[in-house]
Amino acid sequence: MAPPVQLATMMPSIRTIVAFGGLLAGVLVTISLGNWQLRRAAEKLSLEQTWNAAQHAPAIDLNAHADFAAIAAHLPQHVRVAGQFEYERTIWLDNRPSQGRAGFLVVTPLRLSGSQERILVNRGWAPRDPAVRTRLPAIGHPDGQVVIDGLALATVPRVFQLGSSDVGSIRQNLDLDEMRAEIGAPLAGFVIQQSSSLDDSLDRRWLPPATGVDRHRGYAFQWFSLATVLGVILLGFAWRAARGRSVARTAA
Repeated sequence: MAPPVQLATMMPSIRTIVAFGGLLAGVLVTISLGNWQLRRAAEKLSLEQTWNAAQHAPAIDLNAHADFAAIAAHLPQHVRVAGQFEYERTIWLDNRPSQGRAGFLVVTPLRLSGSQERILVNRGWAPRDPAVRTRLPAIGHPDGQVVIDGLALATVPRVFQLGSSDVGSIRQNLDLDEMRAEIGAPLAGFVIQQSSSLDDSLDRRWLPPATGVDRHRGYAFQWFSLATVLGVILLGFAWRAARGRSVARTAA
């Protein structure tokens, strides 16, 4: 029977166990993060395919389609609607850069022809005044009835915001419930991202949903590379520990 001192030498130390566990956890965590980045890339590609299919589908005439809840339940959808813009209720969504320039997304309620129903229309992008943040850019306001063609989406993409709500015409994010309360009239539970042209000077070159896929793949590669490095270190550490125990048993 080996003396107690020799048995203690043959058993891994607490430091060894902690180091081994930390390396193993690092490998598992980095692999998990890499897989998460790949899933995000796949989700964006799938979303873009769905958007492309919706864009090329026949447009649904919202003036003849009374069931807006059914539209909202199956987004995105290619839609067309005729109505009149309520420019006095326009919301300017701040912190929406485009092509390296600061600017706004311009969202205006559209009252459907022959109805009290309103639909929010994301009309496009406008540059912000670099000198005075609160000075709104001059854009066109087509009079009378307009016909809007675009994609019906759940909402406008959000940006980081301190606090829970905005007031005034310049806001960080769009809240459909708040807009419904402000308008005081029926409001569809979706937003139309306008693609049709109007004489209003707004930029409607919308970014595809798959924007950033290469970035996600790059992050995944970095996480998997780190997992590989940690795995090599873990294997080396395990080999050294096993070799140390083998030498200790031989010496015993």
